[in-house]
Amino acid sequence: MQKKFSPKLSQLIEVLSDGEFHDGTALGVVLQMTRSAVWKMIKKLERYDIEINSVKGRGYALCEPIILLDVQKIREQLTEPDAHIELFESIDSTNEYFRSECRQQDVSFCLAEQQTQGRGRLGRAWHSPFGKNIYLSCSYPFQKDISELAGLSLVVSLAMVRTLKQFGLDEQLHVKWPNDIICQGKKISGTLIEVHAESHGMSHAIIGVGLNVNMLIDTRRQVTQPWTSMRCVGGKYLDRNTVAAALMNHLLDYMRRFDREGFKVFVDEWVASECMQGQQVSLKAGVNTVTGEAVGINAQGHLLLMMADGEVRAFSSGDTSISKK
Repeated sequence: MQKKFSPKLSQLIEVLSDGEFHDGTALGVVLQMTRSAVWKMIKKLERYDIEINSVKGRGYALCEPIILLDVQKIREQLTEPDAHIELFESIDSTNEYFRSECRQQDVSFCLAEQQTQGRGRLGRAWHSPFGKNIYLSCSYPFQKDISELAGLSLVVSLAMVRTLKQFGLDEQLHVKWPNDIICQGKKISGTLIEVHAESHGMSHAIIGVGLNVNMLIDTRRQVTQPWTSMRCVGGKYLDRNTVAAALMNHLLDYMRRFDREGFKVFVDEWVASECMQGQQVSLKAGVNTVTGEAVGINAQGHLLLMMADGEVRAFSSGDTSISKK
């Protein structure tokens, strides 16, 4: 399901974001619609879990201002302003958009204010409330064989870290192999990457990113693990257009470098960012779980675990957790 942005909805949110009350009649004049149509749009916002003050005789006001995503505002801040960008009011999944569409020959981005079927790794649901966070997918054609894309998820994680540091989130910011971004001991971001082989030794990746930006509470209690957001850590509301542009710029930079030079140029940066070295780690792959001491990664970005018998084994995928001492 794809729902393009309604200009009227954007205009309504912009009007209500001044913190003042606006009655239905006045809103109808501004939006050039009936009072009944205004009421229906107010109810739509409430279904999106946007808090609205409604006072008889005074009208409606947002409990707190909302800055919606805007393609033009994002494009103005991009290092590659001609990049193709699609923006949806609501979508099942930004990754699914690229899976179902014809693959782009050039780099393309898809963003949404809400996902109804957002997914993380291992098929887990990714909570995607309207207007709070960033849900973004990048369709990227690599000039590499699919066998050369090992380490891609780690490179994407480093681009995420670089983005968060740009906004002052540096303290207790780490990556948990392969692609969970942890801030102050809680998850702030994750990625879902799908790669496909193409002809002539080329390949194609769909890079999905979920980044918690302005979410303060889990209204519907759908998140099943400790989480945080940029606003929780930094204490201030952020314009997600600026955050999205910064994220897209860093993703493009890191992907270009990875496409040219491979994973080797990112190894030192990974070592400085990861949080598992020397820790006892449990790794679940399918129905099997192994435990060992994390002793680094290899040249392909695979996790190295030292087993109890001293053997060091490499793992290319899996779900990791640090064992409590």
